[in-house]
Amino acid sequence: MTYYEQLVKRAAAAMKRHPRSTIAMDAETFEILCTSKDPRKVAARLDRAVSEGRTPVILEKPRKPETWIL
Repeated sequence: MTYYEQLVKRAAAAMKRHPRSTIAMDAETFEILCTSKDPRKVAARLDRAVSEGRTPVILEKPRKPETWIL
């Protein structure tokens, strides 16, 4: 399985578990860094992740199930 296939699979699972939240995921380990309905909380956690040398990916499930925002 390629990196992007793994990313999409893990992103789909995270969005299914947290359907109305903004999700921040580590790009290397696919670890969920933060989930919140408040973007300010996600931004604060992203600042910490970047300072630790991580590369965060921000995900949000759109209202239409056939469309993804990566």
